[in-house]
Amino acid sequence: MKKLIFLLLLSTPLLGSCQFFDRVHAEDKKPSFHSEKTDVSQDPKVIGARRQITQVGPRSGEAYFSPDGSKLILQSERFEGNPFYQIYSLDLKSGRSELLSTGKGKTTCAWYHPSMTKALYSSTHLDPDLKKKAQEEYDTRKSGQKAKYSWSYDDTYDIFEVNLKTKAQKRLTTAKGYDAEASYSPDGQWILFASNRTGYTEKLSAEDQKLFEQDPSSQMELYIMKSDGTNVKRLTNHLGYDGGPFFSHDGKKITWRRFTPNGASAEIWTMNVDGSDPKELTHWKAMSWAPFYHPSGDYIIFTSNKLGYSNFELFIVDAAGTKEPVRVSYWDGFDGLPVFSPDGQKLAWTHRDEKGESQVFLADWDDAKARSLLGLGARAPRGSDLLGDFNPHDGRTIVSYLASQELGGRLTGSPEEIRLNRELGVLMKDLGLKPGWQNTYTQEFEFTSGVDAGSGNEVVLSLEGKEQKLNQGDDFMPLSFSKSGAFEAAGIAFAGYGLVAPANEKQPEYNSYKDLDVKGKWVLAFREIPEEVPNQRRIFLNQVSRLHHKALVAKQAGAVGLILVSGPNSTAKQKILKLRFDGSFAEAGLPVLSVSDDVAEKLLKSTGRSLKSWQSELDQGVIKGEAELKNVRLGAKVDLIEKKSTGRNTLGMISVPGAKQTLVIGAHGDHLGKGESGSSLAKGAEQGQVHVGADDNASGVAALFMVAQQMQKAIKAGTFKPKQNILFAVWSGEEIGLLGSSAFLRMNKAPLSAYLNMDMVGRLRDTLLVQGAGSALEWRSILEPLAVSQKVSISIQNDPYVPSDAMVFYVKGVPTIMFFTGVHTEYHTPRDTAETINYEGLAEIARLMTSVGQSIAAGQDGAQKPVKLTYQKVESSHQKLEGRSFRVYLGTIPDYAQEKVKGVLISGTSKDSPAEKAGLKSGDVIKGMAGTKIDNIYDYVYVLQSLKPNQKVPVEVFRQEKTLTLELTPVLKE
Repeated sequence: MKKLIFLLLLSTPLLGSCQFFDRVHAEDKKPSFHSEKTDVSQDPKVIGARRQITQVGPRSGEAYFSPDGSKLILQSERFEGNPFYQIYSLDLKSGRSELLSTGKGKTTCAWYHPSMTKALYSSTHLDPDLKKKAQEEYDTRKSGQKAKYSWSYDDTYDIFEVNLKTKAQKRLTTAKGYDAEASYSPDGQWILFASNRTGYTEKLSAEDQKLFEQDPSSQMELYIMKSDGTNVKRLTNHLGYDGGPFFSHDGKKITWRRFTPNGASAEIWTMNVDGSDPKELTHWKAMSWAPFYHPSGDYIIFTSNKLGYSNFELFIVDAAGTKEPVRVSYWDGFDGLPVFSPDGQKLAWTHRDEKGESQVFLADWDDAKARSLLGLGARAPRGSDLLGDFNPHDGRTIVSYLASQELGGRLTGSPEEIRLNRELGVLMKDLGLKPGWQNTYTQEFEFTSGVDAGSGNEVVLSLEGKEQKLNQGDDFMPLSFSKSGAFEAAGIAFAGYGLVAPANEKQPEYNSYKDLDVKGKWVLAFREIPEEVPNQRRIFLNQVSRLHHKALVAKQAGAVGLILVSGPNSTAKQKILKLRFDGSFAEAGLPVLSVSDDVAEKLLKSTGRSLKSWQSELDQGVIKGEAELKNVRLGAKVDLIEKKSTGRNTLGMISVPGAKQTLVIGAHGDHLGKGESGSSLAKGAEQGQVHVGADDNASGVAALFMVAQQMQKAIKAGTFKPKQNILFAVWSGEEIGLLGSSAFLRMNKAPLSAYLNMDMVGRLRDTLLVQGAGSALEWRSILEPLAVSQKVSISIQNDPYVPSDAMVFYVKGVPTIMFFTGVHTEYHTPRDTAETINYEGLAEIARLMTSVGQSIAAGQDGAQKPVKLTYQKVESSHQKLEGRSFRVYLGTIPDYAQEKVKGVLISGTSKDSPAEKAGLKSGDVIKGMAGTKIDNIYDYVYVLQSLKPNQKVPVEVFRQEKTLTLELTPVLKE
């Protein structure tokens, strides 16, 4: 299991039992520890700064952590009157050690029981010859002889259990032979150990008997038994030393070392706990031994002299053995017997220098770097990884996982989000949260995630009477918001950049359709905006340059379809737009095609000018077009197939018997993937890279779990006695329309007391924004004492109409607040990484949110009565709901989760707004306004741009299967 010794027999080095590198040479000279000079520049720095933690006695080693990581159990030569190892417990906080063994005989291989009421170890203290053997050892050491040495595999070694409080000893094995190298299973029900008892109890062949007499370790096999010593079962049957076994941290696997029969080399192996599926992980034909699982179960650390006869270093290998092991130690001397702390953040091991002194060392372990070296994915955090008490380490652990490349940007419905949902559910279970949705941690909802091109797409171009069928992908591609169907051949008009922008006080009108009759025709237009106009003009035109808007103005002008071209002056990488879903569920109402420059060149042939000539003139700001391109017609079939996907909210609950209300605390976990949606702000080389979303919103999820853990701890301590259920929610689909929280509210039947949201809380600088305080009368009275008593400076804002999940709850009548640390230049780019997060600030934000939640669920200032919130409907900041580019304000709140709705579904209206005064209500579908038909949100936006303040307009509304006409008076924005 753990410790190394050499038997210099025929110059062949053999390993002993769990005894560590005790004596390495039989001659009167120092051993050569390295076959070549160690190149420390190659050190990957997985192991942090080391410190020696044992100082008493000439030798200490083989140390193992207690289940909570606060102690080590180890063997040390420090007991007065006994030259051999005895077992001690070492408190890592106080530094005090305590004898656990009897002080008699030889001992080795100790391990704590998970209950921390007892421990096991191997000992010879019942050996009647123990005094004689101790004196012989003293005499040998006194003589100064360095004789050839081998661990004796004393046949009186048995496994004992010791009560940690009373020190009472209980013998667990009685068979003759060397019983040692034992450890408890993670659940404490089983003991894994090694023994050479078959050398004494079974009839061996003459050859095997001779080998056993020369080397007792040749009959070492692995066994498992119940923790009381009963039900012993043999797991291996192999000539040669099988030893040093350890359970994986989930108790399902075993790792051990296996020697060749002649003892010349050893390799690292794994198998199932029942002995099935044995697998060799190393193939070095060197001394590889002392393997130990990382708590994740994803990789194993071990010791090997692969680099030289006596140069023992530490290596790591993936648990499947598919990758080449990686060296992680770079110190002179012997390094072996490595073990991880239960949280995987520390490493303890035995180090021996050239003076022959062996002691236990401790250092930090960088799991993320280790995984990177092995090419392993990011490790999902577990409850045991979290230190609690708002330690910044916990925020870093969770954010680093969510914002890893392996999670691919957490796009809603992606395989990576499925994995995230599963792992967060496990973490909720680890923290003691109960399933929050129908006995599971997952709430699923279906949504439209994209479009594919069907087999029926076709474009036929007629040039001077000759038909030409265009090739999909090379010549054309339909856009995702195109109308599907068959469209008869029609003429084509050229409308320049296809823009319509009404004049304002600073900029004159721009109208590509002025004096251009396009009714019944296709419209050809450049897809961007003029390149050479002044910057202020570009800003003005950018407001109406979205492709949806270009399609809308073409439809309003009477066109039957829109053809978009990049043009030779365009800097766009994609000359033909890919069929990419932009997250919108709105069909344009006419076919929209992207075509190559070559196709557009053919369409413009009758004008006598090249595509570049047209674009260069238009780029100067000239407004020009052609009412009809001669001798050319175009017909098309558009076949688009919607893709449906499943989003997954992750929900965990603190359930309170008899509770009549539920407090919801949430944060969205989804992000942008590789920036496939139009909301990515990546530029240049960043485009197409994974948007890891550390602040948006891995930070919110991390804070959520810190809150959950602390509340659970307070409940167990009796300092928090909630009167309401508390639901912890990680929402999906926020980035594509608040889909997850909307789905939850559609399906939820339980009364909700409040919703607390955390979105982008990882960049605390001076002040934390607390948004939505106007949603209930009591918010400020709750927040004021907390602002005084806690470290975070807060700025309270009343407006609850925030572009996050909180708004969905608010418009459904639930009081809400949202924590937010502000925007930054890395927002919605691949640069929003884990390294940019303020983890100390994140921890303080989680602390504040915990206090807010406890006030609502249990009471404030020791009142032990939940704070009852009074919902308030408040007026919105006008600029937020309907866009800054509009002159007028209506006060409607679109339902961002709407699908398959002809018109615009609204989820509510803001207080005292024109929409509220006109009588619009939640659930209304706006079908028309100011005499214009509205099929989708883009039609709605188009109408908003044309409205004048203080002039009544009719609004056609579909409500409860009836069509109503209301009158609405827009107001000028403040």
